[in-house]
Amino acid sequence: MPFDPEKLAEFLITLLITSSIMLVAAAVAWRIAVKPTMRAFLEHRGARAGDDPVLSRRMTELEEELRAVKERLAALPEGAPTRLLGADVPWRGTKEKG
Repeated sequence: MPFDPEKLAEFLITLLITSSIMLVAAAVAWRIAVKPTMRAFLEHRGARAGDDPVLSRRMTELEEELRAVKERLAALPEGAPTRLLGADVPWRGTKEKG
């Protein structure tokens, strides 16, 4: 049974157009139906962060670390934080060795 090239080309073009339309329809359906649901889920999960013991512990550690950094910066004289960050060290390019 030989294939007719015209019929095969017509079939492939129809298949390409149909698949493109299906892809666009799936993207629109995702945007309308699934994306708002995922956003609500993530907001709900973030709103109940107090129930997550690991997240609560990490937040407590970050708050303590931030307090310690603020205390260190408050103890320094005015203008000294730039020295702490290494701003007084001259910058040398990678080609300037030694």
